Amino acid sequence: MSSDGVWRWNVDDVWQSFSSMFQEMFHANEATNDIVRYHHLTACLLFGGCSIESFMNASMRKYLKASDVPENEIFKRLRNTTLRKKIESWPAEAFGVSLERCDVDVLLDFLDLRNEVTHRKRLDHSLYKELDETPPTHFVEAVQKAFVLFYQGQGVTFPYWILGWNFVGMNGDDTHPCLINNQQFQHALNHMGFRIPAWEYESARAWQEKNMRGIDAFIELKKYYYLNAPDIEPRDQRYPMAPRLCKRWWDKKLILGT
Repeated sequence: MSSDGVWRWNVDDVWQSFSSMFQEMFHANEATNDIVRYHHLTACLLFGGCSIESFMNASMRKYLKASDVPENEIFKRLRNTTLRKKIESWPAEAFGVSLERCDVDVLLDFLDLRNEVTHRKRLDHSLYKELDETPPTHFVEAVQKAFVLFYQGQGVTFPYWILGWNFVGMNGDDTHPCLINNQQFQHALNHMGFRIPAWEYESARAWQEKNMRGIDAFIELKKYYYLNAPDIEPRDQRYPMAPRLCKRWWDKKLILGT
């Protein structure tokens, strides 16, 4: 262990929590009984809250470090501010963005339900009635839009995994998810049958600026590319060990069956 802490490759708090939220949404929607649905819906809410708070904390730490605030003061602020307060005020403070277009009230209502799930105090079973009335897809969509606005406020394009996709295939394991970049995402879309610029730097960058920045671009990207793409990128016979883009990246049967 170095004096600067422990660091690993292919580890990212925001990406891992967000991806877990998306996976749990899928399983909640596929559940065939209440008990299984409660399990996956609860996990979806918990991981969604974790992903947002991880992003808020990382963004605020970066913002405060730029102002030479010492780490002990930064940590104190991250620890002592509620998630609701972080969502309501930190985006505007740290990178000047409003969350109006992500249905912030809906998002906060879902996160309040997450708090109820985490800190159960009710005498009756009314919590389960609320869970029965909670569509996980609506929660995930609210989180997705929030992230799109977060990245827009920071002046960068949003990452491909906001759509719920992940690359699989690392360390000789076809099913191992891995974090790559938007350039490889563009190559993957080409392998899936779409024709978009990926090899020429300026054209690829221009495509990203148009298609991976802002709410409207996100909606169109999801509507056209995500909905029309196959579940997994075909294997490239020239590079058989290369990672492949996959919608159901947790589904070993799907991955190994192709």
